[in-house]
Amino acid sequence: RKKYAPFPEEINRTLTGVLADLHFAPTPTARDNLLREGVKKEDIYVTGNTVIDALLATIKPDYVFADELFNRLVYSPDKKRILLVTAHRRENWGKPLREIFFALKEISENYPGVEIVFPVHKNPAIRLEATKILNASPRIHLTEPLSYEPFVNLMAKSYLVLTDSGGLQEEAPSLGKPVLVMRNTTERPEAV
Repeated sequence: RKKYAPFPEEINRTLTGVLADLHFAPTPTARDNLLREGVKKEDIYVTGNTVIDALLATIKPDYVFADELFNRLVYSPDKKRILLVTAHRRENWGKPLREIFFALKEISENYPGVEIVFPVHKNPAIRLEATKILNASPRIHLTEPLSYEPFVNLMAKSYLVLTDSGGLQEEAPSLGKPVLVMRNTTERPEAV
């Protein structure tokens, strides 16, 4: 455990863990981590992950998207591979984010069988860079952020998820989707 990385999530987890009397671990590996940190065995309960329970309850094999772009990409007869991208973390701002965007542009130029869907975070700095670098690429679709149901159903239909999001590192593998983690560190070692 690194106390300050990724900030602020890890410090919040650390503080919460110190204050907690009971610990509800989503997996046996998470339980083992708590034991190594000195939490008493009788204070730990392995419960599963309610995020994954909600995800699996929301996925529909024949989901119809309100946005026709997604229906066209997902259900088209030519079956292009969809890469779903999210990028928003503070540690990626600036040069790392630009490098990610240039890599996405290169993928779209070199792999005609790939369509990239990037629901762009509302942060103005991220939007400006994404638009400047990616907007002219015909197989990169910059969209508004999606609500939960269409997002997870799009993820279920994707070929690959590229993300700096901790939550997607848990969710995508639960759907059998490979994840490229666009971060130097992760608080979810089980996904790696």
